[in-house]
Amino acid sequence: MVALKQMLPRTTRPIAAGRDRFFNSRPEGDATRLLVSVLLLLCGAYSLIYFAVTAQRAMSQPIGDFFGLWSAGKFLFDHPPAEIYEAATLKAAQLALGMDPGIDYPFPYPPSFMLAVWPLGLLPCPAAYFLLIGTTLALFIWTTTGRQWCSWIGLAALVAPATTITIIAGQAGLLAAALMAGGFRLAAKRPVLAGVLFGLLTYKPQMGVLVPIALLAAGLWRTIAAAVATLLALIAITSLMFGWSVWPTWVTGILAYSDQFAAESGEILHLMPTVFVALSRLGVPAPAAQFVQGAAAVLAAAVVWDCFRRGATPLAAAALMTASFLATPHAFVYDMPIVATAVLWTVVEARRSGQPFGLSERLILMLAFTAPITLPPTGIRFPIAVLSLILLLGLIARRCRRLHPVPVGGGLVSWLDWRAAQSP
Repeated sequence: MVALKQMLPRTTRPIAAGRDRFFNSRPEGDATRLLVSVLLLLCGAYSLIYFAVTAQRAMSQPIGDFFGLWSAGKFLFDHPPAEIYEAATLKAAQLALGMDPGIDYPFPYPPSFMLAVWPLGLLPCPAAYFLLIGTTLALFIWTTTGRQWCSWIGLAALVAPATTITIIAGQAGLLAAALMAGGFRLAAKRPVLAGVLFGLLTYKPQMGVLVPIALLAAGLWRTIAAAVATLLALIAITSLMFGWSVWPTWVTGILAYSDQFAAESGEILHLMPTVFVALSRLGVPAPAAQFVQGAAAVLAAAVVWDCFRRGATPLAAAALMTASFLATPHAFVYDMPIVATAVLWTVVEARRSGQPFGLSERLILMLAFTAPITLPPTGIRFPIAVLSLILLLGLIARRCRRLHPVPVGGGLVSWLDWRAAQSP
């Protein structure tokens, strides 16, 4: 099976001339196209079945985790905003909106995310759900595919298991993926706008923990400045809208949330594809698991630095997207759409460079693409998802070192410079 890119049958012709060369390639080989057609057909069937079951369930109860976001928006209209970080107060308000007493939907996000959930409170829950998911899905597809949204890569991004799970959960993972992918897509031509996107990504700080390392290694100084300015602007805006006390209250609340999560998260640990959780579920003592998690974060940061000092290329961005899950101890399956983007960008890069994958590399790509399915609520404890992320990062790092030597004079080569160097 030649890469996912090569695996998919041609679904449409380019919709306009002058498409980005990075994404302008087509699958070859009948066997490969058949294999990828089967893979995406199975992913599509998984999506349809999951959607059907969820639609039936939604007739009698709110749509998944989205209720937590929507209820937070409603809360902001009726209570002092800082009280959203008081677990008992928030839960009482959610119970009044019809939440099952056996469920908890805390709000651990920074105050800047209030700017996104506040408008949701103006709408009925179903309408707010379709607004959030529809908008973030469109942004995710576009930032992953560019102008090739109606080609094989758009279809693959749409039916990726991570996309399906995130849509059904009603979570904001598609938004985080869109901000990260969009930031790296724009970093060369529009560094300030890219920095704005990275600044907005701070609503989920654990997913952007390696972004500063990448930007420093690539020397994207204007992007760094714009990201910092955006973060400061978010702090100022949220403080003016919701009161200056929301930020220190959030810091205090996040510490309480961490303690509560550690004590009560046993039933959802299987949904977390992180090193710490994988080791904990295997029975490793917490101190040892924390040590290994710290070591994994250091190694992930080193890989990201090495890839980005060779240039802020799509392959380096794919390394960061994958490494983010190995660097943070707190991530969920609905954060994994960005891993689907990493797989697809790696596949397209192989096609563009004329460097095909070996058999083991193809298996790793398929495993990483379908890894979210391996996180079911069962007694399975083998960390397939984490293992797939480790293997994928190794694959990307090796290809990055092979295809992109460190530029003379340092690693200050942008995505645009790299693309120009490849032009005839």
